Amino acid sequence: MLFHDTQTPMQLRAQNLVMLFDDDPAVRESLQALLANAGYRVATAASGVGGVSLAWSAMERPMAIVIDVMMADMDGFEIARRLYANPVTRGIPLVMITTPSGLKDRRKHRRHLNFLTKPYRPSQLLEMLDRIAEEAVH
Repeated sequence: MLFHDTQTPMQLRAQNLVMLFDDDPAVRESLQALLANAGYRVATAASGVGGVSLAWSAMERPMAIVIDVMMADMDGFEIARRLYANPVTRGIPLVMITTPSGLKDRRKHRRHLNFLTKPYRPSQLLEMLDRIAEEAVH
């Protein structure tokens, strides 16, 4: 992992808010615990609509938003489209969690999308977020 010379990983993580949108309560709670235990501050939403609303109304711009692509009310690509249509949330890096079959849709979507394919190791998500955090410092 790369980190800014004067900050430890925990110091860098503690400075950053990560939003998490997932409609599966068990997955959402598990990922929230993983991110919080790693030092990130976390805000969650249980639906795509709730996530978009959370991101648009947040008092603090998140460093990244982790989105489950397959949600009942709105898929992750529609969430990304709505977030990038609004100047308040445009440009926030998005981590799209998807199945291998969902990767075929990623060619349609550009911008700041990062993809993590299920199944994945928790360390892969943390490494991706740490890379995004480090890039934000430079």
